[in-house]
Amino acid sequence: MKVSVIVTCYNQEAFLNESLGSVARQTYCDWECIIIDDGSTDTSAQIAKSWQEKDARFRYFYQENKKVSGARNAGLSKVEGDLIQFLDGDDILLPTKLEESVKAFSREKCDVVVTNFSEEHHGEPRPPFCDLTKYDFTYKNLLLQWDIDFNVPPHCFCFTKEILAGLTFKEFLRAQEDWVMWLEVFKRNPKVCFINQPLVMYRIHGGNITRNTSLMEQYTEAASIYILKNEDTYFEEFYQKMVKPYKNKLNRILSRPWYKKVFYDITGKE
Repeated sequence: MKVSVIVTCYNQEAFLNESLGSVARQTYCDWECIIIDDGSTDTSAQIAKSWQEKDARFRYFYQENKKVSGARNAGLSKVEGDLIQFLDGDDILLPTKLEESVKAFSREKCDVVVTNFSEEHHGEPRPPFCDLTKYDFTYKNLLLQWDIDFNVPPHCFCFTKEILAGLTFKEFLRAQEDWVMWLEVFKRNPKVCFINQPLVMYRIHGGNITRNTSLMEQYTEAASIYILKNEDTYFEEFYQKMVKPYKNKLNRILSRPWYKKVFYDITGKE
């Protein structure tokens, strides 16, 4: 089975060489690496092209900036493999990630393989932000527990080409695009195999979009509204998940003395 590794990057010169090197060091050799440069203005292009020159399995493509969803969709349009592995240009695959994933696909005849992960904060190892061993990878859990109990870095997943057929990342989302995409995958009720080994490294640094709280809130709301509009089975439960935090926040505001004073000054009512 050939694995298509889709690497997306935008101005990640500080990390890209190590990320692509982690692909080159895979113990499983039947892979292609599709590098989508999403309009970088730093030296990312030179780094990517140097790997392409050294190893023909690397294929470099440049596009005007379309954000992460557009970059991943561009990668999906170019895959030639049987399996699809995503990798952001600042993260790492451990050497046996592809080998262990292929073994699991062959052994379990599954549609999705999920592996555990390690985490690095500004160059220092840290415990992972959640324990993936505690959760079943089902549509309901991804819908109702995402960002509350757990979250799965994109490169933990490996998919068959068939299970992703016809699906694309939503390009109106700059964040939480992976959540929406995985929900669409898991609506298809895939067979999932979990490997409890940290076969990928997730890096947290100053350039992560997840560090931008206001942007994450904005796109979490946008993703939630999109999901709500398309949800039937768990509509009420998801509605409560989405609305409850805002209700609690509003209740805290309403209970504050300054709010009551302002309300009285404006309306003349208690």
